[in-house]
This record gives sequence, structure tokens and C-alpha cells, in this order.
Amino acid sequence: MVVIRASNKISNKDIDNADLFENSPNEISQSNMRTDNYEEELLSFNLAGLNSRALAFLIDLVIIAIISLLAFGAAIYLLQDTNLDAFGLKRVSMPIYLLLFFLASSYFVILNGYGGKTVGKMLMGIRIISEEGGSIGFWQSFVRWIGYYISGSFLFLGFVWSIFDRSSQSWHDKIAGTYVVKE
Repeated sequence: MVVIRASNKISNKDIDNADLFENSPNEISQSNMRTDNYEEELLSFNLAGLNSRALAFLIDLVIIAIISLLAFGAAIYLLQDTNLDAFGLKRVSMPIYLLLFFLASSYFVILNGYGGKTVGKMLMGIRIISEEGGSIGFWQSFVRWIGYYISGSFLFLGFVWSIFDRSSQSWHDKIAGTYVVKE
């Protein structure tokens, strides 16, 4: 379980901009100074374990693999009448792989950024939240996606790290400032 402090800023008094420009900085009275208070609310979430996270990721990879194989097969089928030799097929394959990589990356960034969950996460009943307890945006989702590569680059230690972390955060969660919680 993780407890998050969510702060809502409440303004007690608005600044009158006209008064600020009429007075010199030394003459601004305390009544014109803006005072801000914060209303804190404690939010608690049940953290998702490594098993549900890994299974959700595996479901997403299967979905991406099926779509990629269908798209790659369709591309090869459409190119079969062009008399490509082995060298020509290799030249055509690289742009297709790059396009499929872009689409797979977009799958994670857009779905996580929009609703905090991919299809795999939806099926497993988990979602991604920010450190403040709200939804993550596209930028935070993109940073988290880049963090996947960092988590995987050291023998997948960054993914396994969530077992030992008190907040069940993998490296990519720590980098992006996110938690994976149960719904």
C-alpha cells in the first residue's frame, strides 16, 4: 500500500496587479502580499505486484507481436511481385521494422498517457498513477517508456527491482515518478 499526499492550492487573497505597479517594491504592504495555503489530502492505493505487472506486459507484447506479424506479412505479400532478391528484401525490411517499432512505442506511450493503462493492464485490473495520485500525461508516459530500456539494459534488473523496493517501483517508475496500483 502506498499513501500519497495530494496538495490542493487554495488562494486566500488575490493580488491586485495595479497596486503592485503603483507602489515601489519597498512600499508594498502586507495586505497586498499573496498568501497561499495548501489543503492536503491523503490518498491510499494498493500497489500492484510483480506478477500482475509482468503478466500485463506479456499480454501487451503478445498483442503487439500479433499486429506486427500481420503487418509484416502483409508488407511481404504486397512486395512479392516486385522481384526482390535477398539483398532487396533486407533493404525493405529495415524501414518496416522501424515503423513497427514506432507503432509499438506509440501503443505504450499513448495508452498509458491517456488513461494510465494498456490493454494488458486493463485485463489485469491495474493502472499507472503519478506521485501525486492522479493520471500521468503523455510526457510522463514517454519518460517511463524510455525508462523501460534502462530497466532492461542491466539483465532486466530494473524490472525485478520492484520486488525489493518498499514502494514496488521499478527503475522506470522511479525515473518517471509513477506507481502501478490495483484498481
